[in-house]
Parts: sequence; C-alpha cells; structure tokens
Amino acid sequence: MEDGKNLQMSFIGNIAAAQTAKTLGKYGEDVAYTEAEYIRKKAAIREKVYNQIERSRFLEQQEETYSNFFVSALRTGAEYREGTTPFFVGIKNRTNQMLDLALSDYNNKVIVNDMINQSLLIQARGAGERLKGDLTARANYMAAAGSLLTMGYKSYDQGRLVIT
Repeated sequence: MEDGKNLQMSFIGNIAAAQTAKTLGKYGEDVAYTEAEYIRKKAAIREKVYNQIERSRFLEQQEETYSNFFVSALRTGAEYREGTTPFFVGIKNRTNQMLDLALSDYNNKVIVNDMINQSLLIQARGAGERLKGDLTARANYMAAAGSLLTMGYKSYDQGRLVIT
C-alpha cells in the first residue's frame, strides 16, 4: 500500500515540478529579454546623444581651436599662404583634428556595438533559461508518465488498483 502511495505522490510531484520548471524558464527568459531591451535603448540613447550633442560640441571646439591658431599665426606677421610654415602647421592641425574626429566617431560606434552585442548575449541567455525550463519540464512529464505506467503495471500485476 505504501508503495502505491509513493507512486501517486511521485506522479503529482513530477507534474508540479514540470509546471514549476516551465514557469521559471519563462520568467528567466522574460527577465533577460527586459534587460536586453534596456541595454538596446541605452545604446540608442548613447548614439543619439553623441550625434546630436557631443559630436557637434567637439566640432565647435575644433573650429574654435583652429580659429585661435589662425589668428595667432596672422599676429606673428608671417604670411599665411601656400608653401609657408604657418600654412603647413595649419594643414597639420586640420589633419590632426580630422583624425581626432574619426577616432571619436569610431569609439562611439564601438561602444554602441558593444552594448548591442551585450544585449544579444543576454537575450540568448534568456532563451537558454527557457530551453532549460522546457527540458526540465519534459523530463518531469516523462517521469510522471513512468510513475503512472508503473502504477498501472503494479495494479495489473496484483489484479486490483494499487493507490491509497
């Protein structure tokens, strides 16, 4: 009699465990998706702030710096024309500024891409949690079915229903 009771309880426990595993898997997936979505939004905001505020401010600072250089070069009394030292220094300054801007753009792109990649990894982790929950549930459903089959076999073997 006690054995039948254990089988019945095992069957019920397996069904409950399966439902719990599915719920936990879905919850893990939902949390990861929400976290990934948050990071994607942060990346979009970062990109927008850079393009609309930081980059513009950077370009204005570069223009101001170049203007100060140009005025200083003219104040020396030297001519600012092609082939002169002030002209070559001006070209070098502009070249450095373009490089600085390109590096700034590149660094921003790397940061945004990193954030997006991080969100994708988190989302994949959530899908893994869902899969883990589903697989655990499936195993528990199979165990429940096994318990029922065992209970049925024992009932058949004894010629009566073996549950209490």
